[in-house]
Amino acid sequence: MKILLFDTGPIISMTMNHIIWSLKLLKKQFKGKFYITEAVKKELIDKPLRTKKFKLEALQTLYRINAKTLEIKTAPGLDSKTDYLLKLANTCFKYDSHYLKIVQYAEIETLALALIIKADAIVIDEKTTRLLVEDPNKLEKILSYKIHRKVSIDQTNLKKFITAVKGVNLIRSAELVSIAFELGLLDKYISNRPNAKKELLEALLWGIKLEGCAISEKEIRMIDKLERKNF
Repeated sequence: MKILLFDTGPIISMTMNHIIWSLKLLKKQFKGKFYITEAVKKELIDKPLRTKKFKLEALQTLYRINAKTLEIKTAPGLDSKTDYLLKLANTCFKYDSHYLKIVQYAEIETLALALIIKADAIVIDEKTTRLLVEDPNKLEKILSYKIHRKVSIDQTNLKKFITAVKGVNLIRSAELVSIAFELGLLDKYISNRPNAKKELLEALLWGIKLEGCAISEKEIRMIDKLERKNF
């Protein structure tokens, strides 16, 4: 069975950009399951419903769960695997003798579940987790810059973490939105204006970026260049 797991960020990005409805169409094209974990559900729904500012966004996500577009998923051994990966991740980088807490429970629970159920990919926008999996040396430099101290890698713990998450695939909401754009799922937003398709693609990618997706301006230009070949 084909499976996509979603972290909190991409759902928020799509909701804030008013394209969360496209998940239903994407799921139909995917012909598989879209899952979130219980911890992600708490971040998306339980906590925001206790506020005024994000209650509407929480209700929109809850609607997608009630409609079975998104399903809450767990698995035997998830808690212990999450705790193991979380401890490793948060002891991979340090300055002096202090380990840096760089990741949160929800994103690591998603990562753990993906490994257990062999998901095709995780949709995650959070830069730190992505770099921890894909480019820890770059993350080391970024952390040093952020805290204005020399950050070093605990190579033993990093090796254990990289080994533990081997095989996991990560994509961003930017890639998901680009797929929706390619499939014509967002064509209703094409206006009667010059270069309307290009304008829509730029609006989608910048909208996602400004709501937290870790995509650079250079990458946006690159995607725009590739997609224009299909206009």
